[in-house]
Amino acid sequence: MFIRRVTWLHRKQDSIHLLTVGRQAYSSDQRITLSFRYPNNWRLQILFVTRRDAGIYECQVATHPPRVKKVYLTVTAPEVVIVDEKNHEVSERYYKAGSSVELTCIATHIESPVDHVTWNLKNVVINDGVRSIHKNLLINFNYSYNHSLGQATVIATLKISLAERIHSGNYTCAVGDLASALVAVHILNGGESLKMLFVFPPPPSLLV
Repeated sequence: MFIRRVTWLHRKQDSIHLLTVGRQAYSSDQRITLSFRYPNNWRLQILFVTRRDAGIYECQVATHPPRVKKVYLTVTAPEVVIVDEKNHEVSERYYKAGSSVELTCIATHIESPVDHVTWNLKNVVINDGVRSIHKNLLINFNYSYNHSLGQATVIATLKISLAERIHSGNYTCAVGDLASALVAVHILNGGESLKMLFVFPPPPSLLV
């Protein structure tokens, strides 16, 4: 029996990504593979699906004219953002030693148990017993649930009073292994300045 070559494409907004041609994978994403079953079953497989995998997947069969089958993939997954005191989304912040720090993690579209939302500092969970681990640091959680959608929203606010150098580091807010956001926090001592850290100083809004 003649085996016709099949091509898989991923269309998302204005971009087109070639995934496989025949049994050859062309995507650099190791999560994407092709499973072939004789004679004509060309099955595209994606491991650990995330929101960026959503879009139109197109299967093209090498006939003349080509036969095309399209399927739209919708991925339901949490969204996580971190905002500062002014409710601006941030990925990096600079504070003077002795100042107050307030960062809020907003996690939406959560379908799994909401207690999986965590704040982490340098890959260590700081939700539990934070007062004994990191002094002057407190985390407050607020939960809301949309019964019609079956989804929860979690707002986790991290507050540091009298910030010190020990509070510097990468803070990550995560919903299990499904989604996360990161902000790099830098605490500057009195003798330091942003000019010492940058060739061109960042905007004044970065320094609190």
